[in-house]
Order: sequence, then structure tokens, then C-alpha cells
Amino acid sequence: MKFEKILITQQNMIGDAVISTGFVKAVRETFPKSKIAYMVLPEAANLVKLPFIDEIVPYKKGMPILPVIKKIWRYDVALCLDFKYKSALLPFLAMIPVRAGLTHKRKLFMSNSIALDEVESEQIYFNNYMAQVIEKCIGIKLQGDLTKLYVADATDAEKIAVDKILPRSEKLTIAIAPFTSTLIKNLPIETYKAVMQKLRTTENCRFVLIGGKADAQKNFYFAEDDIDLRGKTTLTEMAEVLRRADFLFSGCSAPLHIAAAVKTPTLAFYGPTSPLKWAPKNFCKYIYQKQECSPCDRVGHGKFCNMNNICMKSIEVEEILAAFESLKAI
Repeated sequence: MKFEKILITQQNMIGDAVISTGFVKAVRETFPKSKIAYMVLPEAANLVKLPFIDEIVPYKKGMPILPVIKKIWRYDVALCLDFKYKSALLPFLAMIPVRAGLTHKRKLFMSNSIALDEVESEQIYFNNYMAQVIEKCIGIKLQGDLTKLYVADATDAEKIAVDKILPRSEKLTIAIAPFTSTLIKNLPIETYKAVMQKLRTTENCRFVLIGGKADAQKNFYFAEDDIDLRGKTTLTEMAEVLRRADFLFSGCSAPLHIAAAVKTPTLAFYGPTSPLKWAPKNFCKYIYQKQECSPCDRVGHGKFCNMNNICMKSIEVEEILAAFESLKAI
């Protein structure tokens, strides 16, 4: 097929927008001369302003739709990487003839779609699965490495800002993103504390806490020489912080994928979500204490354990320390 103007939609969370940059880059390599627009949440817009994307289309529920429709008017194809209703409706209203992706509850507005395979989709990396979906929908086989992720570089001003809040140090810098979008995806604070205390005795290190403004209101353990940057950075500044860090410890959250994009080795903790689907394929090791109910994100977080978080609580300190030793070899 010859598509001169391609819209790719990813209206899920910020981490999903970062993951999907691998898919977008593969579309660019498959269609090197086409115009590519990427529709994401406004919060993610600056983070994914990348050379291989011609236009970012910021949109979220509640914003006026006419400006968006004008931007994407009569594109040739829309590749919908999310489940959002508006991701199909807006291309439909914009008279885009080919609207491909997962059917979900929006079949009326999709021209080429297939149903989600709930078993297979949890066992294949997100970008690879969506590439299979698009191939089945419209016959396009994407070229390139779908596992490599990308984020925009920090500006000179943002790098200066990071210089001020993250002084250079000879110590090993370990970033920690302790809070995710869902409570039961969080590793217990007591586990983080024990790991941090142990590493202080074996490594000449400091810890840097990262997260959003909401995360800054949550209690967390840190020592006097640690640096708390929660709520103090933009996303591109956070990416620069992670670029300068030696390692990251994180649950399934946006910083995990940002770290993969800037090539910072990461130790990730999984339970309610499938690492086969969501864990970065590069610069990442993960611990997954799979339970009978894992993964549960497709059927309601915490439904089976009554929010007891047993999968994350099962991850032990010694297991983390051993994984960290193997991570240092990356």
C-alpha cells in the first residue's frame, strides 16, 4: 500500500507513548518518504518530539476536537495503538479511509480491525504484537528494530537546570522511581529501604528519587545524602537525569521506558503486569514473581488478591541484590 500521510495514535499513558516510539520508528523505516503524525497526550508531547516524526498531535479527552480533525484531515491511514474510543472516532471524523488496530469497543469507527488475543498479547512485547495486529489488518509488514525506544534530547536550558539539581559526583548514582500509576504495581517501600541500606554498605553510591508532582506527596525512605527530584523536573529533564544515572530501579512505569530510551541499565519489578509484554528488551533486567492470578491488569488490578499486592511483596531483598550484580555487567 502507498500511504503518503500516516497518523499513529497512542492515547494511553506517558510510558505507552515512549514504548510506541519503537513502533513509530519502524513505520518511518517502512515508509521513509511519508508524512508521519503522532497523536499522544499533551503531557507526553515534548518527550516524543523526535526527528523521524513530522508532527506531534497533542490530544486528550475534554480538549476541542475540531483543531485535531483539521490537523489530520484526510490522512491516508490511521494506525491505532491504543483502545481509546476517540482514537478511532477522530480519524473517522477526519475522513481517514483506513483506520487499523484492535477492535475493542469501537468497531463502528474502525475500517480494518481484529480482536485482542488476551493470551498471546501478554506473551509478546507490545510493539511486536501491535506490528502483528497491523499486518493482519492491512497487510503491512514493518521494517526495523521495534524494541529500540526513543525520547527527545533535553534542551541546553534543561541540561543547565539538571546541572543545578543533580550535582556531578564520583559516587555511583542509582535512580529510583518507586511509584507507578497503580498502587499494586509498587514494590513495598520497606523492600526499597532494605535494598538501599544494604547497597550503602557495599557500594559507594547515592540515590536519586524521581517521579511526578503527585509522587512527591507520598512517604518514602531516603538518607541525608540522597536527592529527591520528585515533582521537580519536566519529563525531558527527567530523561536527562536518567541519562546521567548509572542505574534505575523501577516498577512498570514511564521512567522505566525512558531509561531504556537513554540506555540506562534498569532493574524492573513486575507482578500485576506481564514483563514479556511491557519490560524493555534493551538495557533492562527484571524480577517477576508470577502468581496464579498474574498478570491481572487486563481484568482489574488487585481483583483476585483483594489489593494485597502479594506478587510485589514476594520479591525479596536478596533476589534484588543478586539481580543488581548481574545488571552491573550490562
